[in-house]
Amino acid sequence: MKTCIAAVLLLFGGIGIAQASPEGTQNRAAYPESEAAAAWRGLAAGYVRKALKDQTLVEDRTLNARVDAVMVAVGAAVAAIDSRFADSTWKAILINDFGYGAAAFPGEIILVDAKFVRTLQLSDDELALILSHEAAHVVAGHASMKLSFMAEFLGKEKVPTARTALLEFLAKDSYAAAYRPTAQLQEREADRLGAAIFFATGYDAQRAIGVFDKLAYLESREDGQDPDSHDAARVRQQAVTQVIAELRQANLRRDPKPQ
Repeated sequence: MKTCIAAVLLLFGGIGIAQASPEGTQNRAAYPESEAAAAWRGLAAGYVRKALKDQTLVEDRTLNARVDAVMVAVGAAVAAIDSRFADSTWKAILINDFGYGAAAFPGEIILVDAKFVRTLQLSDDELALILSHEAAHVVAGHASMKLSFMAEFLGKEKVPTARTALLEFLAKDSYAAAYRPTAQLQEREADRLGAAIFFATGYDAQRAIGVFDKLAYLESREDGQDPDSHDAARVRQQAVTQVIAELRQANLRRDPKPQ
């Protein structure tokens, strides 16, 4: 794993990968990081409370154990690449019919739709790629950027706190539509950073990228649905494959001896 991590750092210039934004989505935060993170953590806690009330938290011990093990590996990869997360404990929480495949929140929390995992019959390698993508959103600070967008879009006097900005964003679909161009850039960034995190986990890349075949099949059955911030599955597959190929080449240049 150390050689893989060295390749990641070599490719991204030996800096925290959050600083290696390929699409320029970084911007100045309108709210203190701690305040923005607390607002998002509150939302995540709300989802979990609702799941408890609705009895939709997953009790399948085998599936929970699988997801927990993969999450530990992904968290270790993030910590090895970005020192800001050296002491972080990542948690993946399975919820039945969550409504999103997976969603990441500051505080190193990822909520995962168990139906999504089961329907796609995700392997551990595929889970690792998905959780790496979600972890990349946290590493890159995308949640805070969304609140900064609201402060700029509405004026901070109308949303003076991170919590009011988040509540306002959730209140109207029109805000999500206005934010979509930035969200698309963030998803591309999360794919690239997530590929780097995944590479450092040591999971099998060839098996992992098969998840995009499954996502492409889902897309073919969802014609006419609302536009998504993600690129088409085949485009994403190509982008992730390219990053992994670049990391492998960097790995070989650094350690040309047979593995």
